[in-house]
Amino acid sequence: MAAVSAGVGAVNFQPGRRRFCRDDAFPAENRSGRNRKIWFCARLALSLHGKHKTEAMKRLLFFLTVVTLVSCGQSFEKRTAKYAEVGEMSDNRAAVLDINEGVGRWGYVDGTGRLAIECRYADARRFADGLAAVQVPEGAWGYIDTVGRLVIAPQFVLAEPFEDGMAWVQAAGELWGRVDKSGKMVIPCLYSEIGEPDERGWMRVLRDGKWGYLRENGEVVVPCDYNLIGEPNAYGLIPVTSGGKHGFLDADGREVLPCFFTYISDFKDGYARTNYGGSMMLRDEPYGGQWGLIDTLGRETIPCRYYYLDTPGEGLAAFMLEQFGNFGYVDVKGNVAISPRFAVAKPFSGGVAVVSYNNVNYGLVDRNGNEVSSFRYKRIGEFHDGLAPFNTNLYGMNFQGMEPRCGYIDTEGREVLPAKWDDAGEFSEMRAPVMRFGVNSEDFYDARWGYIATNGQLVVPFKYHEAYPFSCGLARVFVKGLGYGYINRKGEEVVPCKYQEAEDFHDFTAKVKQYDRVMTIDDKGQIVEGQ
Repeated sequence: MAAVSAGVGAVNFQPGRRRFCRDDAFPAENRSGRNRKIWFCARLALSLHGKHKTEAMKRLLFFLTVVTLVSCGQSFEKRTAKYAEVGEMSDNRAAVLDINEGVGRWGYVDGTGRLAIECRYADARRFADGLAAVQVPEGAWGYIDTVGRLVIAPQFVLAEPFEDGMAWVQAAGELWGRVDKSGKMVIPCLYSEIGEPDERGWMRVLRDGKWGYLRENGEVVVPCDYNLIGEPNAYGLIPVTSGGKHGFLDADGREVLPCFFTYISDFKDGYARTNYGGSMMLRDEPYGGQWGLIDTLGRETIPCRYYYLDTPGEGLAAFMLEQFGNFGYVDVKGNVAISPRFAVAKPFSGGVAVVSYNNVNYGLVDRNGNEVSSFRYKRIGEFHDGLAPFNTNLYGMNFQGMEPRCGYIDTEGREVLPAKWDDAGEFSEMRAPVMRFGVNSEDFYDARWGYIATNGQLVVPFKYHEAYPFSCGLARVFVKGLGYGYINRKGEEVVPCKYQEAEDFHDFTAKVKQYDRVMTIDDKGQIVEGQ
């Protein structure tokens, strides 16, 4: 390559004059192998005129570039072959391990494979942002620049590569912090855990067994005072726990609800239930104690004073003042809307609530407590699409020889779809699963499910042994001997019944299992995960 460079430089190019290629620019002793090809291409290119010459020169330059790259690559491999390990190239530096008399030391080579930083370190990391973490033989980690100058003195137990001008470092006691490129500790090494920054730039940190929040610049947003601290919910409230009691911080990290409560439920329709003094979790909720209500600002709208308080529905919540008492309804500020007189009181929906005076017969009442239906029903389900399923049989079950007793009632108490099914589920996406015994078999107890529209018309025939609500336009169904599949609102099997286990769709995907293989499918049945 040296002969080629010298030869090209020796040619006297002058504008307007004919250019000749001198043979002495390419000595005969170098015209073998690759050099002979270069000599021929150069001579040809320099002897041509016009567009032919231009094209030839382009090809010559391309050829020379390829040769140079190949030569450099071969040189790098040759020069680094003596090292036990060669790291990835970054900032034109690659870490290399040199073992001499059984002792390994790390240094760095440049892009040509030449030693750029002496092999004197016990360990070394890749360069990033112009700095690399290195470990001195004594054990401490520091940082050097690309010429080997010590920029941050060895003082850390561990050191990670820089990113965006910052690097995570660990001090004695497995305590983490963050350092900038000048060596300044932006976050002191005080924390046993530091989480990733969220969209606000906050990081959850653990210090001495207590949690808090820091900004990326090290500013303390929430002191490490809590046994647990969560992510902000949909309303910007941050759940915290201290001493086994629960409370909330606001979006700025200020405590808006002290850690006072035994339990705080999830928010629904802008409110969450609170419990104080309860014990022994029953169905994931405490038993006993007193119940109240808070809003999305963390304000206590109903103090903890009820033996039981349900989740509000349409602004009213069922309550019970004392154990074994009756249920009534209060609004979200604690004002009594319907005095206690029910044995069962369910949440309001569509302006009505399902209630029972004796826990046997059910009916509907409005927001003033007025009855809007008869109380001959043994079961009334939830209202969806303006309708709720009912059953008039004892205990809500049907037996051989009984007339079908399941139909649908509206919020005005009218039986819009009279009882003609043996079982019926809630509506979802204008479809409801209904069941009949012995439709497709001589066996009366061969229960088969289909689907109806809100007008009662059968849109999916009675052919499934199990049927579930619609979600994302699809419903999960089951056929014995085949498995689970999915149908659309027209009853078309979009996903064949072939899975041993299946879940309902959420966000247009669902988990399924086939032959001990768990997969995620999309709403067209295509496998998107777990192939």
